[in-house]
Amino acid sequence: MEFLRSLLEWVISLLGPFVAPDWGALIKLIPLGVLALVVAFYGWVFWRFRRAGPRRIGMPIRTPQVPSGIHLPGPSLAPFLISAASAALFFSVALGGAALAVAGLLFVLALVAWGREAVREYDALDAGSALELHVDDAPAPTAPSGPPAGVHLPPPSLLPLLVSAGAAVMLFGVAVGLEFALLGTLMTALALIGWLYDAGREYRATTEADSTGHLVSPTPRKAPTVAIALFSLLFVFVGGSQAGVFGGSEASPSPSGGPTACAEGGTATITICAELVAFDSESVTVPAGAPFSIRFVNYDAGIPHNVAIHEDTATGPDIYVGEIFNGVDERIYEIPALTAGTTYVYVCTVHPNMLGTIILQ
Repeated sequence: MEFLRSLLEWVISLLGPFVAPDWGALIKLIPLGVLALVVAFYGWVFWRFRRAGPRRIGMPIRTPQVPSGIHLPGPSLAPFLISAASAALFFSVALGGAALAVAGLLFVLALVAWGREAVREYDALDAGSALELHVDDAPAPTAPSGPPAGVHLPPPSLLPLLVSAGAAVMLFGVAVGLEFALLGTLMTALALIGWLYDAGREYRATTEADSTGHLVSPTPRKAPTVAIALFSLLFVFVGGSQAGVFGGSEASPSPSGGPTACAEGGTATITICAELVAFDSESVTVPAGAPFSIRFVNYDAGIPHNVAIHEDTATGPDIYVGEIFNGVDERIYEIPALTAGTTYVYVCTVHPNMLGTIILQ
């Protein structure tokens, strides 16, 4: 029996981390998991490269001749500019303010520039202009009237950009509010339906080419200007409503008739304010070994915040988790006594980048 009991305890100890995992430790392992995926991907690419067969090192002896009617796009800085703008956009998320707005504008301008290049090349091919490619010691090909027979060139489309914009609004709404999340979901769904419809048109054109022997690319559809304008107005309206621009600030009144200035006052021991998705201070001082209260003011209209106190780190054991509520509003949190000599941090449960340190005296 003792052996069976020991065996059962051993099995339970093995299954314990899977039944009740340490989520804080798992979150810390996420960067290592991403790194492992990247290393595995490049390892797979290298393995495929090694199995690709004979390779030729160096420049070819003679320049290959491009078949008549085949258009090779010229060199472009657009992919490099978009990569640089994307890096600046993600880096500016931590900075916020004007840096985020400038990075977002640069990213949009880079996408527009690349889109114009693609449309210009497609229109030139469709019109049969002088975009033919000349090769040394080869006769100049005749001006093409479109892609060669059997070659399908998909028309330019705004749908990939619209799907990305809808997904961005949807993910933004997860942190900001239900209205933005629903708007982003609707935008993404409609853009995906349009993309699927275009893919169906192109597929039907290729199946028709199996019987006719010549593939005719579908006529490019016009940009959905009405849908873009409508969703832009909805985005502005939802954002304005949450900010109190439309309909005033009566959507989220506080029990006391609206929050007062962010300053010490009332019966609360300390006051903490949240504005522009950030706490107003990086540290607060509270008495050690005695209960205290926090007056928390949320100035971000329509954005949920709270104050949660954790031991050691922002992902450590919960000491107190305050009510999550949308701004503009305020709450009073009653906190139990904290032990001197222990490190405590306060953090917003919805936005973990909002945190600070509690100093005990």
